[in-house]
Amino acid sequence: MKILHTNFHRGWGGQPARILMLSQGLSSRGHEVVVAAPRGSVLAERARAAGLQTFEEASFRKPRDLASAFADVRRLATHLDAARYDLVDAHGSQDLWTTVLARRRLGAHAPPLVFTRHNTKHVATHLFNRWLYRRLDHLIVVSASVLERYRPFFERGDLRRDRVSIVHSAYRPDRFHPGIDGSAVRASLGLGAGTPLVGAVGRLVPDKGQDDLLRAAAEVLRRSPQTRFALVGAGTAEPALRALAAELGVENACSFLGFRDDIPTITAALTIAVLASIDCDASPAVLKEALACGVPAVATDIGGSSEIVRDGQTGLIVPPRRPDLLARALLALLDDPARARLMGRAGSADVAARFTPDLLAEQTLAAYRAVLARREGA
Repeated sequence: MKILHTNFHRGWGGQPARILMLSQGLSSRGHEVVVAAPRGSVLAERARAAGLQTFEEASFRKPRDLASAFADVRRLATHLDAARYDLVDAHGSQDLWTTVLARRRLGAHAPPLVFTRHNTKHVATHLFNRWLYRRLDHLIVVSASVLERYRPFFERGDLRRDRVSIVHSAYRPDRFHPGIDGSAVRASLGLGAGTPLVGAVGRLVPDKGQDDLLRAAAEVLRRSPQTRFALVGAGTAEPALRALAAELGVENACSFLGFRDDIPTITAALTIAVLASIDCDASPAVLKEALACGVPAVATDIGGSSEIVRDGQTGLIVPPRRPDLLARALLALLDDPARARLMGRAGSADVAARFTPDLLAEQTLAAYRAVLARREGA
């Protein structure tokens, strides 16, 4: 197949990472893949570095500037007409709108359109969105939890359940696996091998719920004062989180490590990995990565977390916004290291069987082939 992937993001994150991983997987299977992303975006740069073709003539900005938006539609329509793709897979809201409008210019020559939905954010059911989703040939969601957002669209016939696929994002087994040594990270924090270290990897933003982790930390430290906590990442919530740590009296037990490139070794250094999200995480990579390293996970029941962590087997699932229950789950594992180690080993085998780049590519290709089969049979 000749496939175009589109995405509006300029920075890096879960969406661009999945697109790049998927594009490389499809390319390695003999498909011709082009990545459409704004000029100067991290995705465009990394796609080129990986030897992939790119289309960087569309800015995919929010349509506040109508002239820019219409220019994007015109440029993309011209490109689609010339390139003759078998299929387009859009991955973000702005690029989806641009692609739908560009396809309308091509009429019967327009390639089929797939939309991959990466998050659990609310989907408004106004007339514009209903019109938009009727233009899709197929919807891919990155976890079953995302489907709940589309219930009104299914009920009204704007989407058909038989034209939806669930394809979780993958992690990189070459970077995250049980053999990684986290001792250097522990040493840099002044921790010995036996000191419990609870960590959360992710942007420091309200959606990630790190404030609840700090509140849980205060409770954990009353029972397990030797435990240490690490927040890995940067973001707008950092000043507030530091202030909260001081207010709760946990600042001396909590390290803010900032943005880091050595996530595999940091993850391997953890005793327990935590994702305390309150919104948005549809198929969180950090859970797969932690389990891949043999680290048990405690996660809130948001998005696809309960589809990744097998509650009671590879980690524990707790309700969001309940730091008391989060603390209880952490203490349950801290008080029973043997159980925690068993969970970690089970998690490593489990994610290796369910969330690899090969599975991401093959499951996505199955969705694409179903789209093309319907088109040929029409």
